[in-house]
Amino acid sequence: MHFNIHHKTVYHYSTPVSLSPQKLRFHPREDGAQHVHDYHINITPVPVGQNDHIDLEGNRVSQVWFDSETNVFEVNVDMKVETFRRNAFDFILEAGAQTLPITQSQDGARARAYLKRIDVDDTVTTYAANLSLSVERDTLAFLDRLNRTLFEHFDHRIRHSGAPYKPAHTLQIRRGACRDLTLLFVDCCRAEGIPARYTSGYQRGDGKRERRYLHAWPEVYLSGAGWRGFDPTHGEAITDTHVTVAAGALPRDTMPVTGSYTAATVTSKLDFALEIDFQE
Repeated sequence: MHFNIHHKTVYHYSTPVSLSPQKLRFHPREDGAQHVHDYHINITPVPVGQNDHIDLEGNRVSQVWFDSETNVFEVNVDMKVETFRRNAFDFILEAGAQTLPITQSQDGARARAYLKRIDVDDTVTTYAANLSLSVERDTLAFLDRLNRTLFEHFDHRIRHSGAPYKPAHTLQIRRGACRDLTLLFVDCCRAEGIPARYTSGYQRGDGKRERRYLHAWPEVYLSGAGWRGFDPTHGEAITDTHVTVAAGALPRDTMPVTGSYTAATVTSKLDFALEIDFQE
């Protein structure tokens, strides 16, 4: 699938501010499932310095810094991305990954960050254990059941701002935005020994929608398959319908803009515009 994406992010400040160095995560990942054909980023004000690098999670990051005050900080990104994966299950699991809980041996040290519980709560632990038992501890069946359950039995809502809810809270109220469902999915997987991480990017969605948003979904690591995505907001295993930008053990490590500003007294406003065109 071919995607043309334009993403505009603007911060308005009531008085001039001094921006700290900002970390920008807009460049899609390059892997066997997707390829970036074109990418352009324009930043206002123009940075005096820019450091493009790969972080510990393998994400493309642009660190930019400035030498003067400004009333606006604007990032415009245009990209062309091709996604390839048509079959979400084009792999053969290694024997140790086929049943739960998965015992991490060879990859244990590297997987530790993706196994650490987000906010340990017995209700989430029990919920994940019961789902696992209901499918006789089959790994792929567990992931499918968890994905479909969060899609079919939870109320999906758009929440414009705020950090993801704690997994136990989302489980209790049975509703949330994509980032809330993602964090609950991740924590359930970690409770069953499956390395899992938080992922952000773009989703094909409905091209006729007036307002488009960044999307979040979980990825799990399965020996023999690598990192594979599931989308509880849409109840599907991820194929070529998603463009991955950033992934991390914690949601904060995937934010498109990370940084701060200083000023005596100031209010700020965030605005954005997102256009996604796609062709199969």
